[in-house]
Amino acid sequence: MNTRIVEEFPKTAMNRKATDVWTAATRGPVSLSDHGTSRFVLMPRDMFDDLTSRADPRIARATADTPKDEADALLSVLDEVINSDD
Repeated sequence: MNTRIVEEFPKTAMNRKATDVWTAATRGPVSLSDHGTSRFVLMPRDMFDDLTSRADPRIARATADTPKDEADALLSVLDEVINSDD
């Protein structure tokens, strides 16, 4: 999901134009800024749930814990890089 900020509001809009902020946030993520710098994002709950429920495909582990087939594949690619003429 490629989500873009729908609108940006200064933090004072939370008090002065709360309805405008709320309405914009129903359409998608809204940036709240302080002195021109984006500080917070307000978004519909379903968008937040979708963003936070995605599984991270990256795996971190110690070298010693790398499965043999993955280690062999990595070593093969490294050998190709080392032995290439480029």
